[in-house]
This record gives sequence, C-alpha cells and structure tokens, in this order.
Amino acid sequence: MATSTLPARDEAPPPRELPPLLARLRDSWTDSDGRLALLGASACLTLLALTFRSTLWHFAFVWATDQNYSHGFLVPLISLYFANSAARLGPVPYRPAVLLGSTLLVVALLGRLATIVVPVGFVGDLSFLAGLAGIVALFAGRGALHRFGFALTFLVFMVPLPIHLYTAIASPLQLLVSKVAATILNGTGLPVLCEGNHLTLPGGVRMFVAEACSGMRQLTGFLALTTAVAFLSPRPRWYRAVLIGSAIPVALTANVARVVLTGWIMAHDPRLAQGTFHTLEGLLLMGFGLALLRLECAVLNALIEDAPGPEAPGPQAGATAPHLPPSPGASHRPTGISQFRTPPEPAPQ
Repeated sequence: MATSTLPARDEAPPPRELPPLLARLRDSWTDSDGRLALLGASACLTLLALTFRSTLWHFAFVWATDQNYSHGFLVPLISLYFANSAARLGPVPYRPAVLLGSTLLVVALLGRLATIVVPVGFVGDLSFLAGLAGIVALFAGRGALHRFGFALTFLVFMVPLPIHLYTAIASPLQLLVSKVAATILNGTGLPVLCEGNHLTLPGGVRMFVAEACSGMRQLTGFLALTTAVAFLSPRPRWYRAVLIGSAIPVALTANVARVVLTGWIMAHDPRLAQGTFHTLEGLLLMGFGLALLRLECAVLNALIEDAPGPEAPGPQAGATAPHLPPSPGASHRPTGISQFRTPPEPAPQ
C-alpha cells in the first residue's frame, strides 16, 4: 500500500550571532545607565569628529596620495578587529573615570587649539587619539580603557610623521642602504663607486637611491604588521618583542636586496629598471620581506618547541615512586588562555 508523506515545513534558520563588540553594545543599550552612556559617548564622538574634521581630511589625503602611508586605510579596520577580539573576554564593570576622561578630552582640545596657533599637524593628529581615549574613559571607565587600550594604541600607525622627522630618519637610512648595497655589488663582481646615495656603475651609468628605497615605506608597514601579529600570537613576551624589533632589520634587508637587484639590472639594461619593471621589483622585494618575517617566525617557533620545560621534582634517591592508576573522571587542568573565565552578564535592574 503506497503512502504519501507531506513535505516537511522549512525550519527557520537560527538567528546569526552578532560580533562580540556589537553584542556588548546591544547589552549596554538594554540597561538604563548603559543607554545613557552610549548616547553621551555618541554625542561626544560626533563633536570630536567635527572638531577634528581637518585632521580627518588630512588623514584621508595623506593615505590616498603618499605611498608611505597607503596602509592607513586598513589601520582603523584592524583596530576594530582588535576591539572586537577584546570584547570576547566578556563585559567590563561600568565605572566611569570622570577625572581621567575629562583630562584626556581637555588635553585633546588644547592640542587642537595649539595647531591653530602653530600649524603642527602631528600634534593635532595625536590629540585626536587622546580624545578617543578620553571618551572611552569618561563613559566606560578605566577597565574599558585598559581592555581596549591596544586597539586604541594601534591607531598610531595611521598617523603620518612630520616631514622633518621623516627626513631625519629616511636620510641616514638612504646612506646606509646605499653603502651596504655598494659593498655587496662590489663583492659580487660588479664594480660600483658609492658617493652618498649615488652609485656609479660600469659604463658611467649612475643610479640614485631615492627615499622610496631607504626602507621607510616598508618600515612603517612592517612595524604595523609585526605589532598586529605579536598581539594575536599566544607567545611569550620575548617572542613578541623580538618579532616587533625585527621589523627594522627586515625592512632594511629587503631594500638593500632591491638596490642590489636594481644595480645588476641597470648594469645589464638601464631601461629594465624604470617604470613598470621598477614597480614590479618593489612588489617582489615586498614579498621577499614578508618571506623573511615568515622564516623568522618559523625559527622562533622552533626555539620555543625545543626549549626544555620546567622539570617536575623527582622522588628522593633510593625511593621508588608508586604507580597509581588514574582516578575515574579526572581531567587535566586547563592552561593558558583556557583558564580565563568570562564574567557573568549583569542581572537586569
């Protein structure tokens, strides 16, 4: 006997979970004090953006026109990712730090006023970051400022350096890269005369090591990258410090390799070291720098794995340790981040 079955009714898909940061904001909105704090923070953030609108336009202009800071568009997005990761740790007790928050906001406003009298944009840029920290402290407290402190600090990488400071750093790097590249070229069989940041190749071909080849462009990007990787890596502090500190030699090594490669290409055919070919060289050597960082991480990971752990105290000489079977239901104690317990959500008032 044939039987017929009714088609199963489509079940509604489970609601998608909000990102932790948005979930915390939603939970705060359900509370009267939290709602008032969110409204106040939104109002202050709007006023801060209006006060520093010229600073924000300056950020966008420099990021779009200066290749040394083209990574600036990504920095706020990465900072939001760090803030979202910090929100996974659970809610922060709501204790507004009125004095600290007000002080930071006053410092931010004074810095903005100072840029009107003395046009030093770098002061206004840092003052904007101080204002953001002040809003967090004023409406969320010291606990929230400590929890999201790294996300706020990471925004420093989007701030352009002053021209005189940039030049003071880039010029010595130009000379250093030129001298090291000339030494390597001479050692590999290509005679080169180094005069400052000018290299004279065989046949009278002259090569100029510009600021773009000094390492500053890669240095700013590698510093931001290594800082982000160090923050996300569950490794010891020395590992993170070595990783961040290695951004400088890695950037210089990549640029020395670029100058050496360009020198050999120009000695063969100067036309291949211009235009699109020169841009491709830069991209290739950027990949070389990333490969160096990856190799460094592999070496550091191997050192951590090979390092002997703390030895447990053994039995006394001549004593025999009894062999005890594991008790039923026994479990290993979690270590590391698994020991963290998210504090419970506050009960509604």
